[in-house]
Amino acid sequence: MILLHNFEQAFQALPEGVSRAEIEAERREVVSIEASNGEISKTGASSVTTIYARVSGSVSGTACTQNIGGDLADLLQNARNNGAYAAGGPIPMQRREMMFSGSAVFGKPATVSEMRGKALCLDKALRSADNAIYSASAEVRMERTACHLVSSDGANIQSDDYAMVVSVSVQAERDGFGCGVEFECSAVSVDEIDPEKIAQQASERLRLQQKPGSFVPGKYRVLLEQPAVWYLMLTAWQAFSGPKCSAGTSCLSAKMQNQVGSSCLNISDLPTHPACGCHSAFDFEGTPCMPVKLMENGRMTGMLHNLESAAHFGVSSNGRAGRAPSLTSGIPNLYTVTPRICLIEPGSNSKESLLERLSDGVRITESYDPFHCLDVTSGHFSIPCRGILYKNGRPTCNVSSIAIHGTLENLFQMVEAVGNDLMIAPFIMTHAYCVGAPSLLIRELTVSGK
Repeated sequence: MILLHNFEQAFQALPEGVSRAEIEAERREVVSIEASNGEISKTGASSVTTIYARVSGSVSGTACTQNIGGDLADLLQNARNNGAYAAGGPIPMQRREMMFSGSAVFGKPATVSEMRGKALCLDKALRSADNAIYSASAEVRMERTACHLVSSDGANIQSDDYAMVVSVSVQAERDGFGCGVEFECSAVSVDEIDPEKIAQQASERLRLQQKPGSFVPGKYRVLLEQPAVWYLMLTAWQAFSGPKCSAGTSCLSAKMQNQVGSSCLNISDLPTHPACGCHSAFDFEGTPCMPVKLMENGRMTGMLHNLESAAHFGVSSNGRAGRAPSLTSGIPNLYTVTPRICLIEPGSNSKESLLERLSDGVRITESYDPFHCLDVTSGHFSIPCRGILYKNGRPTCNVSSIAIHGTLENLFQMVEAVGNDLMIAPFIMTHAYCVGAPSLLIRELTVSGK
């Protein structure tokens, strides 16, 4: 657990104009071991602690620091001053009796020896998976996130989460055509990392990459495989954001309880999942993280809320207050709504059965540019990708430099079947949340390319 020292003293005399204050410490520790070509090629360890302060009253504001030895009373004063300079309005704060209570520990820490052994086994499995592979590397990381939140009215809550993350990179060459695969996956413990399964997944993705042929643009029956659906959901979850729906900047604004997808489509946001090493006990406002059913049988049934958006809709917060992910070196101090583990719930269909039902169409195996391909406000997307063209249920040629186009709601409505091949992986770069995706069979979708 992470401890905040002397916070009681800081709360004894709150800054002028402040009636309530919160302080949260968050420590992120990462231990990583990479194996390549049969030996350990890189090791690393890092630890960063950030302390956040929020004050509310006639003057409200926020502040943060990574000076863990600093005076917490000064940090509260900085938050008050920041609010005064920016004319910050009142900040919603969760009532103590509605906060998470006590402390929680998730996951199982791994030893360096266990991580080394798993990284070497995974590297060996990757290099043995396909004769065309000439370069492979496997990184095993243990990511620990510890949080401690206290408030001036007596709240004192903590959580400690250990998650294992695997990063794989493979390069291969077949008949003079180079191809490569990079992906991540999460596990509850180092024991749950299955080198053979991960290697098979990498090998399958490589086999799907062959020298492309020609393509005629048009409307096609489409099988969106896991990676393509996963990239789409990295951004698509924002359509269920309470603040965006309240501001009218989501394509699903005012669609609550409406049929916005196929009857076989279910989308949830969960604080924990047995196939994922990431867990969330409470959000940055101290609210317990509750399971949220965002879409049930195609009907929009939920949104992701912090206190402010929940109040707008007259409901309780479901614990999705987060900080805007920062892709730069800055500390993410802007409060917003973020998911925890946002996933399309898997169906009962195997990928083989979905391919049989594809018949004539396009099997989309990968997509690119997840941050700019979807406009959440309009719902329009244009996603660059590559895949395989099918005719009479058989692959005819690979296609690249293609793109799929449409709107998010229309895509949801066109889902004909959902696969049972759920893949959960953390958000790229910051690992602020996780996304889960199975393969989806789409009745019709516009595909461009040549």
